[in-house]
Formats: sequence, structure tokens, C-alpha cells
Amino acid sequence: MDLNLLKLLPVLADEKSVTKAADRLFMSQSAFSHALNRVREQLEDPLFIRTSQGMEPTPRARQLIPVIRESLGRLERGMTGSRQFDPATSARTFYLGAVDYFEFLGLPRLVSKFKREAPNIRLSVDILAEKIQHEGVESGQLDVFVGIDALQYVPHFFNKRTWLQDRFVAITARDRQDLPAQLSLKQFLAEPQVHLPAVSSGADLIERWLTANHLSRTLATVVQSYAVGGRVVAASGYLMCVPY
Repeated sequence: MDLNLLKLLPVLADEKSVTKAADRLFMSQSAFSHALNRVREQLEDPLFIRTSQGMEPTPRARQLIPVIRESLGRLERGMTGSRQFDPATSARTFYLGAVDYFEFLGLPRLVSKFKREAPNIRLSVDILAEKIQHEGVESGQLDVFVGIDALQYVPHFFNKRTWLQDRFVAITARDRQDLPAQLSLKQFLAEPQVHLPAVSSGADLIERWLTANHLSRTLATVVQSYAVGGRVVAASGYLMCVPY
């Protein structure tokens, strides 16, 4: 039997919903239902029964699920190997899914730390859509997804850790000598600005705060990277908010 079919059972037992289980495995609901029916046919058992509390496993499924969990765990441990990870000597490549925000703020700090403590390790960063990043972590193609808390959805079955916190500053061209070192809110809102959405969905912490306080600013230009935004700022004299 295909192992990809067997892994449906513990996931459905956890979620108690075909829709949620399909989302967790990044499958359509119809594809999940079709795959579940194949397992039912091969094992000659309904495996799950719909109840008021959700999808409940049959006695046969209850026997199988712990065995499947243990088997999949052993297979994963066997594939990854048992050698202890030593950052000082490892030559492994880590694959990260991230947003431009992370490349601008976090990647320089991370590379500096790896240079000191893990000089042979290589980091490969992909700027991908959020759903693709989740799929990459779930499938093992990505080792980690670095996102922005409160703006991006993180599936509940992912391990989530806070890495760093930051604040925003406004940058502008060097020749803008008319601006004070610290802007008032009124001055900030009056200045035309270059804007980079924090995540691919367009969600942004500054815009969210302004909207909550019934305020707005003038967005003169929207860009897709901090590198381009910096060049536009230097040429135009507009403001741009960047993490610091």
C-alpha cells in the first residue's frame, strides 16, 4: 500500500474533519476523499465514521493509527540519519522560505552568526508566496519558513518560535535637509511615501495601525523590494518606512 495513503489516517484522526485534514496535507477536499476511499477499499473497513463530534475512527483504524505514526516516525528518523548535528563542521545546506522583509533585516544578522559558528553551512533563501512556503515546509523542501507575526497565517501544527523584534524608521534622500530628525505624526502623514507591502497578500503593520486610527498617508510609489525602494527614495526625496 502507498505510504502517502496511510498518512491520511493519523491526520484525519487529529483534525476530525476532512476539510481541515485536506488543508493540512495541502490537498483538495475531493482528492483527500478519493484517497481515503482507496484506503477503505484496500483495508475493507470504513475507517472513519461521521459523528456530531466530527470524523471518529473505527476500532480497526484505532489499531492502525499508532502503528502508522510509529512507522512514519521511524522512516523519517532513518532518512535523516542519527548523527548529531555539529554546526562547526557540518556542510549542510539549509533552505529557507521568507519574505523580502526578512532578507533586508534578518538575513545579514543570520549570515554573520553562521560565519562565526557554522562557516561551512550554506543558506539558500527563496522569496515565495505564503501558501507555497507552507507546502515547502510540509513536504520537506524547505527547512524553515520565516514570516511576520500577526500578518501571516501559520498552521497550528507548525512549530513556531519568535526570532527577533524590530521597529520602523523612515528613510529619505540625503539632501532632504528640511526634515527634522524625528517627525511628528502630522508631518509623517503629509509626506509622500514609497511603500513596500510587508507580505505578498498586501497586509502591512503600518497600514493596519493607520486604518485602526482612521488615518491615512500618501503613497506615491509601491515597490516590490527594499533595494528598489531605496533607489527610488534617493532619486525622489520621498519617505520610506523600513525595519531597523
